[in-house]
Amino acid sequence: MKISVIIGTYNYGRYIEEAVDSVLAQDYAGPIELIVVDDGSTDDTETRLARYGRAVKYLYQENAGQGAAFNAGLKAASGELVCLLDADDAWKPEKLRLVAEAFREDPDVGMVQHFMMDVDPEGRPLSQQFDSRPAYYALQDLLDGRASFTGTSGLAFRRSFLDKTLPVPDGLFYCADEYLYLAILFHSRVRSLNSVLGFKKIHGANWFAGTMSDTRRLGNYIKVKTLILKELAALMKKNGVDIAGTRIQLPMELTKARVLYHSRRAERGEALKIILREILFNPTAPRKLFNSLTLALSALSPALYLRLHKFYSGLRSRKTPQ
Repeated sequence: MKISVIIGTYNYGRYIEEAVDSVLAQDYAGPIELIVVDDGSTDDTETRLARYGRAVKYLYQENAGQGAAFNAGLKAASGELVCLLDADDAWKPEKLRLVAEAFREDPDVGMVQHFMMDVDPEGRPLSQQFDSRPAYYALQDLLDGRASFTGTSGLAFRRSFLDKTLPVPDGLFYCADEYLYLAILFHSRVRSLNSVLGFKKIHGANWFAGTMSDTRRLGNYIKVKTLILKELAALMKKNGVDIAGTRIQLPMELTKARVLYHSRRAERGEALKIILREILFNPTAPRKLFNSLTLALSALSPALYLRLHKFYSGLRSRKTPQ
């Protein structure tokens, strides 16, 4: 099977060679097509990529965001399988081989995902841990709130199923990967490999670095998540599903972000209106009380909420799969 690898980049010249080298070092025996979509970089990205010659198909576009870069790369891709890679990440040499094997074993699977290990800018592993996932997810797992997903660099798609989700909606200047892994479940199952097959570099320029403590970034986050929720609701309506009757986490994530946004802008009245609306109109669920309390905390003390959220996330960690 031919595999197309798409790397979207914006001013990541300092990282791009490591990402490209990790693709060229794959031990997969089949054909690999490597496409780099430069989303309007003003650094030395193009110069750094020039040394690879015909090994890399370089596409340049005016800055339009991650979703537009994905669409451009997918339009140029010819592989039966498509793997996405962020420009500041890298893969282990066996990644493509193991992903291809998983697709061969399951012709009805439209996406395969695996874990990515967080590393610092020098490539040193950080203290990140993962919950083991079931081997497969179906649409009902998403609706029941049981599905969890890896980000861009841990996602691979069978093109015949991926095409059913395209194009990526305009306006997703990031989080385009989230749209894809949610949308694919309306067309196929997803297989999870409980293995770390790549490295995600954590640094100050990451899209989500400090998002919840930065009002401007939080505002952009809300715009993107609102668009994803709109697309998800449309898919559900098309399939006869009422999103209000599901346990999908996205609506609550968006509500918390909105409360935090208004709280950080000292708009406590607006934040409390959102909380009241959530308590009165959101369907009863086992976690409703917990959600309401965390919403109230984010309104009253955003800083304390962020500290407790970080602490709670640490408590939920389990042993990292190898």
